[in-house]
Amino acid sequence: MKKIFVFLFLSCSLFFYAQNYGALNDLLTQLETKHKKMTDTSNYTLNNKKFVLVEDFEDHSERHILEFKDDNSLTLIELIDDKATGKTYSNIFSGDFIRKRNAVSVRANYLEGQPIPKAIIYNLYLMNLNDVWYLKDINNSKRWIEQNNLLNKK
Repeated sequence: MKKIFVFLFLSCSLFFYAQNYGALNDLLTQLETKHKKMTDTSNYTLNNKKFVLVEDFEDHSERHILEFKDDNSLTLIELIDDKATGKTYSNIFSGDFIRKRNAVSVRANYLEGQPIPKAIIYNLYLMNLNDVWYLKDINNSKRWIEQNNLLNKK
């Protein structure tokens, strides 16, 4: 019952903020090109924070929510909206993370409580521009924007 409630809540809330995500992502691109200086973000805590990544493809759209918890564990929720059928599918992963200053390594190795053979691994870099906190994927430059920033920019 908890999983269904969390899924419905996150689906509804992220649907309304998907447009804000695109605008913030464009703004961050502009700011990064102007200000290449990286700052130390050691004083920022990731505990109990949520970061969102929204991707749009021809046949589907994906919303990923990365929730950091106090005990260095995390939850990764993957919501996939099929454009042809209008159905939404979800996967709930759990795992852990390690942080060293600005670098954050994420490993999700359980799918709904069951171990999976190949863990999902992200290497992220914590960044802040104009009071917008986000995680930038080191491998493909995708941005996970903090959910509070999406709520504040509405």
